[in-house]
Amino acid sequence: MKLRLVFLCGLVLLMFGNVPARAAPTALNVWTQSVAYKVQPTTAPGSGSTLSMEGARGAYEAYQIIVTANGSALNGVNMSASALSDGNGHTIAASNLTFFCQAFIDFTGINVAGGNQPVPANSPTNDGRIPDALIPFIDPYTNNPVGAPFNVSAGLNQPIWLDVFIPKNTVAGTYTGNVTVTATGQAAVNVPITLIVWNFVLPDMNVVTTYFQMHADNLINYHGGIYTCSGGSCWMNWDASARALVKRYEELAHAHRIDTGQNFIVSPTNGCTIPTNWTAYDASMQPYMDGTYWSDGVPSGRLNAPFSPGATWGLETCTQAQYTALSAAWAAHLKAKGWFSRAIVFALDEPDPSSFPAIAQHSQWLQAGDPDWKAQVMDTTAARTSNVATLNPALGIYDTALAWYDKWWQQGSDLYGRAEWQNLFAQNIKLWFYESNAQSIPYPTYATNTLLGMEPQMMHWGAWYEYASGFLLWETLYWDNTNPWGPNTIFGKTGDGILIYPGNHNGVLAPRGSPADVAIHGPIPSYRLKMIREGLQDWALFKLADQSGQTAYARAQVAQAYGQLGGCTWTGCKKVNGQFFWLTDANLMQQIRHNIAQAIMGGGGTSTPTPTATATHTPNPSASSTPTATSTAQACTTKPGKPILRAPAPSAIVTKTRVLLDWDNAACAARYRVRVRQDSTQGAQVMFKTGLTISQTKTNTLTKGKTYFWKVSACNSIGCSASGWRNFSVQ
Repeated sequence: MKLRLVFLCGLVLLMFGNVPARAAPTALNVWTQSVAYKVQPTTAPGSGSTLSMEGARGAYEAYQIIVTANGSALNGVNMSASALSDGNGHTIAASNLTFFCQAFIDFTGINVAGGNQPVPANSPTNDGRIPDALIPFIDPYTNNPVGAPFNVSAGLNQPIWLDVFIPKNTVAGTYTGNVTVTATGQAAVNVPITLIVWNFVLPDMNVVTTYFQMHADNLINYHGGIYTCSGGSCWMNWDASARALVKRYEELAHAHRIDTGQNFIVSPTNGCTIPTNWTAYDASMQPYMDGTYWSDGVPSGRLNAPFSPGATWGLETCTQAQYTALSAAWAAHLKAKGWFSRAIVFALDEPDPSSFPAIAQHSQWLQAGDPDWKAQVMDTTAARTSNVATLNPALGIYDTALAWYDKWWQQGSDLYGRAEWQNLFAQNIKLWFYESNAQSIPYPTYATNTLLGMEPQMMHWGAWYEYASGFLLWETLYWDNTNPWGPNTIFGKTGDGILIYPGNHNGVLAPRGSPADVAIHGPIPSYRLKMIREGLQDWALFKLADQSGQTAYARAQVAQAYGQLGGCTWTGCKKVNGQFFWLTDANLMQQIRHNIAQAIMGGGGTSTPTPTATATHTPNPSASSTPTATSTAQACTTKPGKPILRAPAPSAIVTKTRVLLDWDNAACAARYRVRVRQDSTQGAQVMFKTGLTISQTKTNTLTKGKTYFWKVSACNSIGCSASGWRNFSVQ
């Protein structure tokens, strides 16, 4: 087997030859680059010398620091960050800055689809190496060094990814600090950091529904201590150790705004018979739904219902009467728990048209049990003239592959696009997109082999622009077992189904897995995972612009860089805006983000819609779709919209006595006040906070065995608007 992983941080470099013990005095060259563009080992050094970022409270910002070994090799390279300060006594602790060493995959000789600038074809130096796996400098679970210090071979680059997290309670302003780069025998290099913090909190991950699947069973191939083998077969134990490992993978995705569902749920199903005991199911699902399972306290945004309309297995083998009874029972229970709005019924995946009647029939049975199920039924198929008569009554969500949206690629087809989707939106049918091997260039991709780091980010810009409300990826851990850190070309597209790498190599397939000097009992993020986070954060930013009455302005801004998701490229094909599909200008993208943030902070426009927790974008015929922007930010002229309470969920049971209360930003809000009462909405007041400038707070210490009711008011100089009451119990 020929390994394709090359040029890693740390001792792996020693495998490629002897590195001098001491480098020449002028060998250390440090430069910076936006994460929008990937850096190869042989990329010519750029002129960037500073780190300049801006973002909302509660968001991550990122940049690259590249170390180039001029003339001779470098040994013992390391980096450290100072705290960031605004000069007025406010700081962002250095612990919020995290370094990752980028590992390369060699695509030389790999003739499988990549992204829009695959290598070596698009490499100025004909280099086949592209970074993807990001090795943390410090093992997050043991605090042992892993990715640094590292060595750099003479004449080559080693790019480092820097994550900067902006805590929600950060005071807005301009923060400065520095990164210090050191190497054996070299003078230290200081890289200045400037971070502008916007004066609002970014909405949490649930402002956009994500459905990224994570099947954890194959972790046994690369991680030891979590499985049992007998008779030539091995399986995960699902004991405390295995569960802790799986949770680390779940948490990594969750921290990047990705919902992977729930791995530890006890099913109450009893074949075609109505469940009689929901206790174990509720106990296992509750922590996901109220956020106590997650380290950041943000609840899961979806749960999987047990139905799959169109399938020929599972509950779809039940009789109509049984199916409808099950539908009613599940709907009643989920509604009683306050979880129904987050349930997704995933119909038969990528169905052949011959399965459409079965999908429609099963959905009809489902809706007979409770008509509200229709809005929750999702299928990975595109709306088109030939299927909507059958599927519109059955589906609440069309989940569409990018190239199957509109007629941009399939000229002359009956696919629904911008014009036709107006009618579906009017019927409260939602649009999602999904990424797979079904589309390639000129569409943006999640593919590994491309020099354009921005592709996943632009994909999510386009999803918002087309009024989508969710995004799906079929898998995140589908590794090629011959070399999971390699090109991963199983499905004809580099990196398809893989966003996270195994952190170890001591499982069933040992020594396959991570490189020899990387042994982390947990996951390794990818470059693409973080760029997906960038895109989902921007999607949340644009949604906040919607809530602030700035939809037309935001669309005009985004249209300067986004025209359409993609399209045909042969003679006669026309672009919607007559100019481009989407641009690859990182500076322009950053300016657009800046402008939209300024509009949000400047006011909510002339109208202030009341946001809802599950609202989708409603197309505005007057919204500009050209780069010319005539809308400007205006001061709020009305009181704020009502806050939308997020966590704890309705009637949640929590175990902590100090409970994190979280709600969505309200349009035009300048401050919030929070009231908590015991036993009822008229009971004794146990907490009242006012003057809050962020959309979350912790309660005082509460009493176990009691039920508490809480509500939030959003206020500005014109007036206040209050949410409804919500309750939770402390046990």
